[in-house]
Amino acid sequence: MASVTDAITLPEPFASLDRATLTFGPSPIHILPNLTKHLASTGKNQIYAKREDVNSALAYGGNKTRKLEYLLPDALSKGATHLVSIGGIQSNHTRQVAAVAAASSLKSKLIHVHWAAWENQHYADVGNNQLSGLIGAQRIMDGHDCQIADTDEDAPAVKKVLDEIRSAGGLPYWIPAGASMHPLGGLGFARWAYEVAQQETAVGVFFDTVIVCAVTDCKVYGCKDWVERR
Repeated sequence: MASVTDAITLPEPFASLDRATLTFGPSPIHILPNLTKHLASTGKNQIYAKREDVNSALAYGGNKTRKLEYLLPDALSKGATHLVSIGGIQSNHTRQVAAVAAASSLKSKLIHVHWAAWENQHYADVGNNQLSGLIGAQRIMDGHDCQIADTDEDAPAVKKVLDEIRSAGGLPYWIPAGASMHPLGGLGFARWAYEVAQQETAVGVFFDTVIVCAVTDCKVYGCKDWVERR
């Protein structure tokens, strides 16, 4: 199932909200033939994947890019010079924040927190963290006092970074973990819900179960919106 159209029909006032186009368009939905075949003995299940991993040219894209499409116009309208966010050492969210900032001629500072333990001493030197550095983000590795649910700009590690930017004459734009606990954070996956529904109608394949992994819940609310409109 390919991307059906670049034009997703949204109701007002949703359709008129400011959105930066950071994705290619609707991400494709592909059947997974081998997994489907493997499960065939248990019934007539067909397994599909919504390919959020190929949805953007910005540092491999990903699900957080959808959220940032709505946060970026807000940051630019406020005259921000820096995007500041927080995540684990290998956060895909902070990597996408770094990419969006670079593409928008903004600077980025990323607070990386030891939310997960690891044994390999080189863990922090590769993957998403390495990409963020190559993109040009300043990575701060001392956010030990922060929790994943921290949305308060007064959290010590966050406040320190924001104050440093302001003292140097910049204007930071704070993005909580995963861009979820932000007034605009849920819009990306609300749009995703309309996208999936219109792809289903266009190709005549209708899903009865959606499986997602989530930490900060915005994807869950998008899926909930999709279910409620079926």
